[in-house]
Amino acid sequence: MSINLITLKANDSCDVKRSPLLFIHGSFCSAPIWRHRFMPFFASHGHDCHAVSLSGHGENADNWALHLLGLNDYVKDICNAIEEIGEPCVLIGHSLGGMVLQKYIEDHTCLGAILLNSLPPSGAFSSSVHLMSNSPDLFMSLNQVMMFGPDVMNFDMLKRLLVSEDTHPASLAEVHGLFQAESLRAITDVTLFDIPRKRAREGFPIAVIGGDKDTMIPVAALRETAAFHGADLEIIPGAPHAVMLDRRWKMVAERIRSWMLRNL
Repeated sequence: MSINLITLKANDSCDVKRSPLLFIHGSFCSAPIWRHRFMPFFASHGHDCHAVSLSGHGENADNWALHLLGLNDYVKDICNAIEEIGEPCVLIGHSLGGMVLQKYIEDHTCLGAILLNSLPPSGAFSSSVHLMSNSPDLFMSLNQVMMFGPDVMNFDMLKRLLVSEDTHPASLAEVHGLFQAESLRAITDVTLFDIPRKRAREGFPIAVIGGDKDTMIPVAALRETAAFHGADLEIIPGAPHAVMLDRRWKMVAERIRSWMLRNL
């Protein structure tokens, strides 16, 4: 199966070539969500940057086949992407992509892992309760998206779900067309049936980074993930769920870069 991989090479002007990065997107979107800010930022600091679209997402999208895909299929996508890249990478997984990354490191190695606003090892229950309690209309709309497609959620609701109120709508408009349905099987997996069972190995470089204004992932879930894996934890004030689109994106990118400089 072909892998939908986008790549941005490190800038030629960089004096030091640093570890390659592989970005793993979250639910309801695809690889290009990384290309406007995070990939150019890290390429400017010496990293070859790659982003993979998981099976059934982006150019690989198939509305019916999508719902047959589970976390094990997404882990295979990561394996295939790394094989195509041809060298070990630091993996950065956002939201559902963070759960996929946790499953990947159960049986595979990489240079390091960064879980960005990731679902916790206990699964999606805390995320569902958090969203349902604080924004029941968004919770209902997101469930309708899984059944009927992305058109049932309007732009204003999508903005509330993903970015902070003070972020310009144009930031979200750049990637609005990427919004798509998510696999029902994958959602079932992360709710109970295929949650992480193994902790990161001792001494493995791993970080959990997230915001305290995330509509989908509560701070308690970030703390749980860090405790489970023995990971470094950074909670960024004011940061929402889709930090790569938010006006605070550079603050988050700098935190990631600083952690990599200290630990890799």
